[in-house]
Parts: sequence; structure tokens; C-alpha cells
Amino acid sequence: MGRIFVAIAAIALALFFRSEATEYRLAASRLPDLIGGVLMLLAVLMIVQTLWSWKKSSADGNLVILPRVEPRSLILGAAFVLLIFAYAWSIQTIGYLIVTPAFLLVVFAALRPVSWLWTIGITVIVTVAIWAIFIFFLNMPILLYPGS
Repeated sequence: MGRIFVAIAAIALALFFRSEATEYRLAASRLPDLIGGVLMLLAVLMIVQTLWSWKKSSADGNLVILPRVEPRSLILGAAFVLLIFAYAWSIQTIGYLIVTPAFLLVVFAALRPVSWLWTIGITVIVTVAIWAIFIFFLNMPILLYPGS
């Protein structure tokens, strides 16, 4: 059931970003529309996959819709949501080039999905790619570092 809630939240978030992008210039609104569309498609596929696994589990007699939730998962989820809000707030005060790598490093350190070499590489690539898209190509006014 948690996966369905996450998928619904992702769809809501994508719709919110798409509605915010209506005020952007036409060229600047295309990327949020594209990302929102892809996010909604992936969320719908996640819901379909979950319902399919429920059907399979029900046929086997092992269906558990609300599994036991581990406290660590709840703490990590709440911390991640707070970290996202802190990230969004701190871009305007500290700057993108400081906050984005720090945010990515904290998330990768907490979740440890890949090695440290990959963590650093992904952090650099994502930071540069987002900078290139939003600041260099779309000329969006984002604070890069304090005092800029």
C-alpha cells in the first residue's frame, strides 16, 4: 500500500510542478512538463506493478496489503521529506552550487545505494547537468553561491 501512496504523491507533485510551469516562458516550461509526464507515467506503472503483485500474492494465498512498517523506514522517509524542504529553502539563501552537492551527498550517505566513487561522480554530474539546463540554457535566475 505504501508504494501506491508514494506513486499518488509523485503524481500530485508532478501535477503541481506542471501547474507552476504554466507561468514560465514557453521554452522553460517544456522541461517541467516533460519531467512531470515521465514521472506520472512511472508512477502509474508502479501502481500497476503493485496491483499485479497483489493479484499474484492473492492467488498464492500470501496477500499482505499493509505489511509491518519498520521504524527506520519511517524515520528515513520523514528525514528525506524534511531534507527536501530544507534544500528548497536553502537554495535561495546559500546558493545552488553549495546546497545541491551537499544535499546529494547527504542522501547518498544515508541510503548508501552505491559506492563512494559513484556517489561523488553522480553528485558532480547531476549538479553540472542541472546547472547547464536551468542556468546556462534556460537563463533562469537562481542564486549560485552566497553573494552572487
